[in-house]
Amino acid sequence: MRIKSFYATKNFLLIMEFDDSEYRILNMQRFLQNEEGLLKDLINDSELFMTADLDNIAGTIRWSNGVDFDPEILEENSVPLDELINKDCEKDKRERKKTTPRKVTRLPDDYKSELSKQNEWLIKLLNQMRN
Repeated sequence: MRIKSFYATKNFLLIMEFDDSEYRILNMQRFLQNEEGLLKDLINDSELFMTADLDNIAGTIRWSNGVDFDPEILEENSVPLDELINKDCEKDKRERKKTTPRKVTRLPDDYKSELSKQNEWLIKLLNQMRN
């Protein structure tokens, strides 16, 4: 198991591409919430976190303070990106189902509203006054 590429965000997320072409996302703040020392520094300092670099030899991510992880540990603690996207899609579908579509009825072609009838009457009256 190796990491081929990754993207670190300022809010302590890692989006990783593994050698099996799977993309996974890891919230490092949750992953390291109970840690101390150098590991705790990673999630307390966004500038340090953004120093993440790909170690091509080990196939993992390494930070400037010397911290790195076994890629299998990162894989086990991360979530497949496809799974997150599908959850969002399902949530959107559920929210869309909650809205009730408006009922549209087609009126007969010869239908005239009360306002239309009144307008026709006024137009006739005005035409009669002109003549």
